[in-house]
Amino acid sequence: MLPADQRLRRQTFAVLGLAAILAIVAMICFHYWLLDLGTAPGNDLLIFRLRRMIGVALTGSALCLALLAWHAAHKASRIRNLRQWPLPGTRVIRDTPIRRDTAALSVGRQLNAIAILLLALAFALGYISWQMLR
Repeated sequence: MLPADQRLRRQTFAVLGLAAILAIVAMICFHYWLLDLGTAPGNDLLIFRLRRMIGVALTGSALCLALLAWHAAHKASRIRNLRQWPLPGTRVIRDTPIRRDTAALSVGRQLNAIAILLLALAFALGYISWQMLR
């Protein structure tokens, strides 16, 4: 059993709380930007700006998904090499049983499947954002 790291748990909750606050602020700013844009004369400019904003947001999301897919594939390859999950030196936020050999390889295969799915989603979002931005 790998014991939980209480300091990491506190840091994780603090970062998640800050991220939630920033997300709310971003939503409020986007709401006011959208209201301001909606009062501007001419629907063509509104549609153009909205398509561009959505395209940029989708591009950012595709990049994030691609990075997450790389991270999952990288962890899966380390699991395959070391045959252990969680990996040695890992800090966890809750008590976690250590899996070795077959059980660890199962986690590695699941991470590989998730990486493939995330990469497919990243390509799909990239294609959609390319269509919106052109």
